[in-house]
Amino acid sequence: MFISFCRNTARFIGIETNKTSHIERFISGMTAFIALLSVFYFSSLFLSLPDSFMVVSSIGASAVLLFAVPHGAFSQPWPFFTGHFISACIGIACYQAFGASLMVGAIAVGVSIIVMHYLRCLHPPGGSTALSCVIGGESIHAMGYEFLLYPLLFNLLAMLILAFVINNSFYWRRYPSFLNTAVLHDKHEKHWFELEDLYGVLEKEDIFIDASAEELMHIYNASRERAKARQKSFISRLPSKVRRLPIRIKRGG
Repeated sequence: MFISFCRNTARFIGIETNKTSHIERFISGMTAFIALLSVFYFSSLFLSLPDSFMVVSSIGASAVLLFAVPHGAFSQPWPFFTGHFISACIGIACYQAFGASLMVGAIAVGVSIIVMHYLRCLHPPGGSTALSCVIGGESIHAMGYEFLLYPLLFNLLAMLILAFVINNSFYWRRYPSFLNTAVLHDKHEKHWFELEDLYGVLEKEDIFIDASAEELMHIYNASRERAKARQKSFISRLPSKVRRLPIRIKRGG
């Protein structure tokens, strides 16, 4: 009873079972560390120290997605690059039109979320970028739209290059997710249901999850094959007499 209560409590507050290896966790942390150093370097070249911290906290938040969840929908190049860039445009426009205040910052974040939804580039740290363009400091405000070119563009390109090079150095961390050969192989197999069915359910439920339909299909197929292998292993361990017994199907009246 107590164990069941603890499990239900963990599910209620959102504690997920983390089965990743210690090596994977270490790689995620070290690669994010390297990426943050590059972001801080480029930001410090063009901004004052306090304002560069705002940019580091904004784009640096993406390091968690790009290097800890490289296969996630939020982590792909289009959401990462466009999400930050369009949010910065909205943040700068809001500041120049209404000035710097928490109210204007909240408006910039809200508008950025709506626009990212429509452009299919939803990236959570983009909201922080929009906010930093409004309340980020004098050096950011003085640059105006030049902020989009430097340091923002430099930081985004540096992060993308690092994500591509570092993640693809490990065969199980393909980036972008299109390079995941296991997912590409699944597309040529027959399934009980197709990708359109998954997209249809997501549309009907009106939800957005940090996983592509291709990833969900791959997880389903891999789990199905694992279940088949476990069942075959169980049957092979049964006595030969038991395996030869006929299977009787009881029909209802």
